[in-house]
Amino acid sequence: MILELTGRLTVETEAELKNAVRRQLEAGRAQLVLDLARVPYIDSCGLGTMVQAYVSAGRAGGFLKLLNVNSRNRHLLTITHLTEVLETYVQEEAAERSVGERGSPWQTSFV
Repeated sequence: MILELTGRLTVETEAELKNAVRRQLEAGRAQLVLDLARVPYIDSCGLGTMVQAYVSAGRAGGFLKLLNVNSRNRHLLTITHLTEVLETYVQEEAAERSVGERGSPWQTSFV
């Protein structure tokens, strides 16, 4: 499942992402990709929410991957060493291929 995020991922908006991830996991969809193409800024709370989503998806037998990370947010992920934990992709097709045979039908949801 691709979750297309829009706007800043900050302390003010983190609850929206938490709720979206929770809804997907409750629906049995634990293979998640966050499309960050429309996310210009992530703060420390946003990073924490992504890590929490990564852990929750993993505990549910799935994963969390990132798609379309801009240069500012990629730098933030690099200096916090989260690029060593979170897989990132530039193209949706590459993210979809990374799911392999385990993947369910590819769907998109907007957050």
